[in-house]
Amino acid sequence: METNVQQDQRVRLAFWVAGGLVAIGAVAPVVVGGGIHSRIAGVFIPFAIAAAALIINGFMYQQGRPLAVTLFFIAGLAIVYGILALLAVPLRLAVVGTCPPAPAHCPVGFEQPMTSGENNGLGVATFCGVLAILTGFYGLLLFYRRQAIVARRQPSLWPAQPPVSTSTTPPETQPAPAARESPARFDADPVAEPDEELKELPAPEEPKELPPPA
Repeated sequence: METNVQQDQRVRLAFWVAGGLVAIGAVAPVVVGGGIHSRIAGVFIPFAIAAAALIINGFMYQQGRPLAVTLFFIAGLAIVYGILALLAVPLRLAVVGTCPPAPAHCPVGFEQPMTSGENNGLGVATFCGVLAILTGFYGLLLFYRRQAIVARRQPSLWPAQPPVSTSTTPPETQPAPAARESPARFDADPVAEPDEELKELPAPEEPKELPPPA
């Protein structure tokens, strides 16, 4: 089983790795995309904010869940905004159109096609941004899991069973509650039993024969 120190190191490392990935995604469009005047160089600002939020989260996540979730939410929102800003460039070129190859004249409002450097910078920044979100979420998940384990290990305020008495003196016996008195019953007078047995009744007389008819 991992100790709390090892879990803290994994959480902190996850946030720092996510911040490093976002930092790489912020620098790549500027380096390979044609400098700070490139059309995809604007992603540097939101990605830099996201990197700072994730790195700060690696130092301050122990202050509580609300702070860790808030910093991760800010970082994720900045990364998503930067990725959408990157994808807006090729989408705009596809909808509006690009300039024809030289020596043809470029119409007003049209832009030059994206260069290979801009395409590479867009791909690297998008990949690093998505990977940073997943890595930061993994660190947040580890932090929530650690908090749940610590909460289970803390003893409860009320014991599950009452404490056992260790005194040798027997507990005082309490008098048993008095039995309820049954309500008075008004019985009828008992029937007097005869002292002598009932005499046998005489046998019934046989019916007399009727005279024959005349």
